[in-house]
Amino acid sequence: MREKMGMGKGRVILKSLLFLLAATLLSGCGTDTGIDAGIDAGIKESEISVEVLPEQAGQKTGAEQETGAELAGTEQNAALYDRSPVSYDLSALPATENRMYAMWDGKVYFRQYTDESFEKGGLWADFKPIAGVEKALMCMEPDGGIVQTGTDYGDGSMFIANGRIYSQRCQEETYKVYSCGLDGKDVEEYNSSYVLAAREGRIICQTAEGGLSYIDTNIDAKTGREHVLVEESAYYLDATEEEVFFYGYQKSKETESQELVLCAVDYEGMVSVLKMFTRQEYLDCMGQDELYEYPMDIPYFKRLGDTLYFSAGSYNGNAHMYSGGPIYSMEKDGSSCHVEAVSYGQFFYLYDDGENRILYYKDPDIRTTSEDTGIRPVNLRGTAQPDIVLPQPYSAYDEPYVHGESNSILWYPDTSGVCYVLLTEEESAALSIDAYVDGSWMQAIEDIEYVDGRIFFTVTDLTYNRDSSIGWRDYYDRGRSACYCKDTESGEIRLLYEY
Repeated sequence: MREKMGMGKGRVILKSLLFLLAATLLSGCGTDTGIDAGIDAGIKESEISVEVLPEQAGQKTGAEQETGAELAGTEQNAALYDRSPVSYDLSALPATENRMYAMWDGKVYFRQYTDESFEKGGLWADFKPIAGVEKALMCMEPDGGIVQTGTDYGDGSMFIANGRIYSQRCQEETYKVYSCGLDGKDVEEYNSSYVLAAREGRIICQTAEGGLSYIDTNIDAKTGREHVLVEESAYYLDATEEEVFFYGYQKSKETESQELVLCAVDYEGMVSVLKMFTRQEYLDCMGQDELYEYPMDIPYFKRLGDTLYFSAGSYNGNAHMYSGGPIYSMEKDGSSCHVEAVSYGQFFYLYDDGENRILYYKDPDIRTTSEDTGIRPVNLRGTAQPDIVLPQPYSAYDEPYVHGESNSILWYPDTSGVCYVLLTEEESAALSIDAYVDGSWMQAIEDIEYVDGRIFFTVTDLTYNRDSSIGWRDYYDRGRSACYCKDTESGEIRLLYEY
């Protein structure tokens, strides 16, 4: 049952970069983690140049892609990528919500950053954007041609609604959401701080106070109208055309403590508590003696139809490592809440073929070996058991990531259980990509997005800086960055720009 809620003041939760990096090095996979704050690391762009890679350099032709698709699920691919089934056929990729590349009227818009757009170094190779730097607004035509439409001073995520760009820019050390025309002109500024998502002409934002708002572009395509949904701290999870899901904290009458609450708010501003998760409930489920003094949160959230699936747990210790927790299922109105599994990690995978639905999670009671990753299935609906081999969930399955041994880009974009190879080992070698050398991080492959038959990604050279590292927090100096675009039909890979 839903109940009307008065939100308590939220607490800031530090996510563990150490956990992600350590897990990445162990698994040989990179991660893309920049969404919680509503602002990504940003693509890194310079003067545009175009280079078509020759077939003899490793590019797959259409016929070769078909041959690769026939190998899906074979022992060869399973041995290479430690997962199965695997597919090279990219024609089945679903549409996704993008953050760095925005599509409008058949064209793809993006910013062209320069070397002055980002800091020269950073802990964990997190290169912060430099405020006030001018960037070119670029447009890729349907035929692949690229033209500059104007200039822009924003960075991070950008969306287009009703013919206008919505993003954020820093002014006097404070981020503000703004909108502008596709040429960067007619700028309108709003009170919110970051853009989070776009739903049917509504731009969902994070407010300066850490709450939630949205800009309704359907009323006035130029100026929009800003609506505050949640005034106090709220942590965005997902949104539909009817409501926004988030978590926060509220004082419990029984425990007299601030407890984790999963909530939904409609676009009229009516906030409802779907469920409160007490610390005692967590301890009863996990069998642990303490949660330390750290709050619980919801690190991973998936929605399939009217059913919600999410993990709930705590990040503990000096490194803020995730200590495990239950994985819940719940109807979107808050009813029928169940613990489906207790997992060692915060991420899980959902398989659904329309008749059968299976939850795959990391079993905390299974020690990982080369023969057994400890991934276990839970039948949620139906009885069929597809032949699926999954890697350990060090990062979200639905985020593109880099396979360390092959430097391929892999992705689970849907619930089919198929792992798609966005960039093959041969293509990566042709681009001289080598993310890890002798266990050291040498290149970051990030901002990987699929847009209407094109895959965009950026490769940045890294140099470890021992003198600037702080204990276990590694510092890296930023080197050359190159942005590429791969046509999924022809297999052609273009170097768009570098700096």
